[in-house]
Amino acid sequence: METCPRCHQPVSPTAAFCPACGTQLRAQPVEGQVVEGPRPAAGEAPLSPARAARLSVIPGLGHWYARAPLRGLGFFVAIVGPLVLGTELDLSVIGLPLGIPLDIGGLALWGYCALDAYRTAKRTIRPA
Repeated sequence: METCPRCHQPVSPTAAFCPACGTQLRAQPVEGQVVEGPRPAAGEAPLSPARAARLSVIPGLGHWYARAPLRGLGFFVAIVGPLVLGTELDLSVIGLPLGIPLDIGGLALWGYCALDAYRTAKRTIRPA
């Protein structure tokens, strides 16, 4: 049996509030609040947001590491798919004669993929 930290009366382990003094014992989810990403289980190593960003050198791998595999698969398909199909977002027909690489669409998405993997890992390690 647990005790209330304020009045030291015994309370049920599942109680959200102390029945004697009304002190909130556990945070309650707010209606409509979205909790993103799973929390690491006890005993699991904490995630490193920097490692998730570095793993995004391969698109989607950082998200896989940050426990968001479907999001990672989406980034992988969005970045690698057009390269395989030959429909990537570039202006190399205009830029190559001028000596300017203009493959900025895919590179920008790749950079955003690394940033998003960093933020996803950071949200996942947030204390419960």
